[in-house]
Amino acid sequence: MEDNIEIEISETNRGNKQIIINKKHKFNFSFQRKDKSKIYRCTEYKTLNKCKSLIILNDKKEVLKYESLHNHIEKEIDVSISVAKHKIKEEIKKNSIPMDIKPKHIFNAVSQEMGLICPEYSTIDPK
Repeated sequence: MEDNIEIEISETNRGNKQIIINKKHKFNFSFQRKDKSKIYRCTEYKTLNKCKSLIILNDKKEVLKYESLHNHIEKEIDVSISVAKHKIKEEIKKNSIPMDIKPKHIFNAVSQEMGLICPEYSTIDPK
C-alpha cells in the first residue's frame, strides 16, 4: 500500500460521494458493508479497461485498504476539473446572496488555488 495517499472527498453530478486519490484517480461509491466501511471503485471499472482498483474507508474516512491495480493512464486533467467543479459548487452554496454570485471570479480563484492557472497570467493583446 502506498504511504503517501492524498484523499479528497468530492461529489459527482448526481450527488453521490466520490473519492479522488493523489489528484490522479477518481473512485465512485460502490456500497457499504455491515461494519459501516464504504467501498469505492475506480471510475474505469465499468469501461473497457475493467479497472479492479478499489479503496475501503471506515466511517471516520480512514483508509482500511487501498488496492492500486490501475490498468489505465492517470486522468489528472479530468480529476482536476472534478475538484474545481466541486469547489465552485461549495463556494456557491456558502454565498448567502445567490444573485450576487460571479461564477467567473469563483472559477478563477479556485483554479489559481489549485495551481491550474498561473497567477502572472495575462491575456495577450493582439496588434
